[in-house]
Amino acid sequence: MNYASLGANDDKEKILHDEPEVLSKPRIFLLNLSWYGLSLMFLLLSVEVVPAQVHALVGDAAKGRWLGGMIAGGAAVTFFLSPCIGMASDRLTLQIGKRRPIMIFGTTGLCIGLIGMALSASHIKISRGTNSTLVNGTCYRDLVEHRCKPYYNGTTNLHTHRIHNGNPSSLLVSGSGNAVDLDPEPPGDLALYIIFYLLVTAMFATINVPYNALIADKSNSSQRGFNSGVMGCMILLGNVSGAAVGTCFTEIGVIGAYATAISVVIISVCVTVFTTTENPGKVVNEPVGCIAIFCGFWQPLKEHDFRWVFITRFLMQQGVSTVTGFLEYWVSDMIQLPFCWNAARTVAFILLPLLFSASIGSVIMGIVSDRIGKRKIIVIIAAVMMSISCTALTFVNGENAFWMAFIIAFFFGMGLGTFQSIDFALVMDVLPDEKDKAKDIAVWHQALVLPNAIATPTGGIILDYFESVDCTIGLGYIILFAVTAFYFLLSAIFVTKIKRAN
Repeated sequence: MNYASLGANDDKEKILHDEPEVLSKPRIFLLNLSWYGLSLMFLLLSVEVVPAQVHALVGDAAKGRWLGGMIAGGAAVTFFLSPCIGMASDRLTLQIGKRRPIMIFGTTGLCIGLIGMALSASHIKISRGTNSTLVNGTCYRDLVEHRCKPYYNGTTNLHTHRIHNGNPSSLLVSGSGNAVDLDPEPPGDLALYIIFYLLVTAMFATINVPYNALIADKSNSSQRGFNSGVMGCMILLGNVSGAAVGTCFTEIGVIGAYATAISVVIISVCVTVFTTTENPGKVVNEPVGCIAIFCGFWQPLKEHDFRWVFITRFLMQQGVSTVTGFLEYWVSDMIQLPFCWNAARTVAFILLPLLFSASIGSVIMGIVSDRIGKRKIIVIIAAVMMSISCTALTFVNGENAFWMAFIIAFFFGMGLGTFQSIDFALVMDVLPDEKDKAKDIAVWHQALVLPNAIATPTGGIILDYFESVDCTIGLGYIILFAVTAFYFLLSAIFVTKIKRAN
């Protein structure tokens, strides 16, 4: 911070007095622990469970559009709700603080919504594998027939493909390879499922907005990089755990997956809430009306550096949302599954090296950024790594595709962890208004939310349209990952425009 611009010594002393205390490493760990539970829930549901439920409810041909539409609706709810929550949190004057009470309320509502999602689409049967031919540990399916069947509506007979593996030839036994098979009874109530999904999205924002502000309130400027690194590590460890639970999705089913998510969220949020102290909120006399709420969206974005931090994060999340949103469908449609696993289990195993490398990279680069005082170069390195990884995915095919994807996932994870190590530190460096910290962070949080409203529906349209153009080569997935690589490259370019961060 440039104290010279304040123009007086008493102002300088006031800012020094307001600087948060330096926290011990265990207290920073407990402060960030809620991210573990929230991230486990988010990954398990968004990558494994929700795509499976949507697939069961609407079928193959419409799965991309319905999934994208649901996520867009949830993003719209979050977009309008988050600044309101931020303003309410900044103005709360309870003795126990102004962040934790809202987190408790949000957690209660979140659990109610998760129970509703589980019960409104619980009648789906998770297939334990595919009825394909197992050769040398790989499950061979006719992927062309599998991809193209929804678009031909059963009227076109695709030719039988042959593979060569040391024998003269072997006919492929065609299998669906789907992660979900429908039970004879209806799989659930789509309208009710969407209502509870929107409730979960709203409550997730109700937790996230005050929680981000709480971490910012407790972060000393000398610990921003470390705090951001621990936050990134908790997020990624939660993702790893979510992927690990996902490998058991076949066994535990929909109800078991939701029960696991609810239990971990409750425990982790309670630990953070009851081990963190807050000062009572100060009275803010500024009125809150429709005009104030509307201006709350745009006022922070008038500040040059905050605007470019927002755009950089927006583009990074555009790419991440596209990859995670369609990874299970890509695995099901584009690669031969190892050991005749279903797509849900296969994608969970692919996520493990990604999230393991991301967790390591997050902590290491968080410490490095504090020591060298550089943020922008770290974002550039991360964006380039992730762009190269997505470009490589457009060429992945053949019998060794799973193992190639495994290696690419590790490389992508290093880039993701590198970015997350300084993501929160970067915005704390450029926050424009201290008294409206929660509101400004809520606006910054839209860079995480809005890509879900744009990237996933856009990806669904790209996937469904280009697959209908040429499903034999998986054109939809090729275009989808090429566009994703472009998002990451733009992020690397735009981060250079931030002036106050090195």
